[in-house]
Amino acid sequence: MAESTEYAEAEDLKNEDPEIVGVAKDTVLGILQQYGWFILIGIALVAYLYNRYRPHLDQWQEQREANSYKKMDEGVAQARMEAMDRARQRMQAQLDEQAKEFAEKQRQKEEEKRQARLEDWDRHQEGKGYRSKTKPVS
Repeated sequence: MAESTEYAEAEDLKNEDPEIVGVAKDTVLGILQQYGWFILIGIALVAYLYNRYRPHLDQWQEQREANSYKKMDEGVAQARMEAMDRARQRMQAQLDEQAKEFAEKQRQKEEEKRQARLEDWDRHQEGKGYRSKTKPVS
């Protein structure tokens, strides 16, 4: 008889979900019913974009890894520093050359101004007037 009472009690027991599970299930189903097509289209769009740009992302990641290895490699870092020094020296040489050319032009302008003043003074001494009123014809 004990077995039959246990069996009867087992029939009365139901496997009910906790209330929070039922609420969560209802909420998820409500969201899917309301926004299902938007979610489906969004997932499809994300999958398409991921497949489309995946090679670019992989290439970018490989470049980042290669660059990080280059930074750690002493030989590559030394070669890069030497190349930067050579470029700086080349740029400095160009700048020095431009400065020399500019200084030479400035000296020539100053010499022309000095010659013009001397000519003006000589004309003044000769009585021809201190400054010429007419512009010189070039």
